[in-house]
Amino acid sequence: MADFAVSSRVYGANARRTPAFGDNVAGFLVEATPVTVTGPQQGDRWIPCTAEIDGTVDNVFISKNVLRKRVSDARERLVRTTVGEWVRGDRGKRKEHHEDKDVYGEDYSAVVGEYWKNIERDLDGNNRCWPWSAAFISWCVEKAGGYDDFEQAAAHARYVHQAIDRRENERNGSFWGFRLNEHKPQIGDIVCMARGTFSVTYDYAKVHNEYKSHCDIVIAVRGDHISTLGGNVSHNVDRKTFRTNSSGYLRPEKRLYAIMRNNR
Repeated sequence: MADFAVSSRVYGANARRTPAFGDNVAGFLVEATPVTVTGPQQGDRWIPCTAEIDGTVDNVFISKNVLRKRVSDARERLVRTTVGEWVRGDRGKRKEHHEDKDVYGEDYSAVVGEYWKNIERDLDGNNRCWPWSAAFISWCVEKAGGYDDFEQAAAHARYVHQAIDRRENERNGSFWGFRLNEHKPQIGDIVCMARGTFSVTYDYAKVHNEYKSHCDIVIAVRGDHISTLGGNVSHNVDRKTFRTNSSGYLRPEKRLYAIMRNNR
């Protein structure tokens, strides 16, 4: 089992052949790539470890500054699945309606169609009047595995309400919903924010499951902020950051109204 995972402000880090900077890069490891430490630190920063690069496990050196302790297997799978879709979308460069098979080997509009198909909707990226962010979250949770009780839905409000209801009534579930000042965000959690003109609150979401909303998956916790990935962000899978306060809780900004704690 890997001891650590990559975590960097640029969503990845270089693995090196030798414990130094220079022309010695073995490959780029994206955010959440698992690594296994194989020996003591060398010099002021370099950690010897093994990691998979281009399908082959290799012995490399990685800076201690871009490594974090692993969380649970289920949460790591969810983050790796989500990051994998960000990479699949060329790190936010491809757009939902692009038919670019000649460049990438698959049209991105069809990739969005995969997210829709998972919740039995006959849509793709060319159906631009249909927001696909909830379909994306549902797809990632499904593909990660271990979250069989998660409510797959075309609207975020459905599974946010489910998570809050389970927490309020102390019922078991993959996710529990909390107010922003009740749970400090962790890797694999889901953050929830209002969309459109209506201002959603935790108490409103507790008793309603139909309203405009958006959710992103937390892929990194970085001291004074968190990093997230979500679908239909700039018409792709893309990144956001949310600030945390001195106690580690999310600040009540960017229309955030709840956080779903990953219980797996």
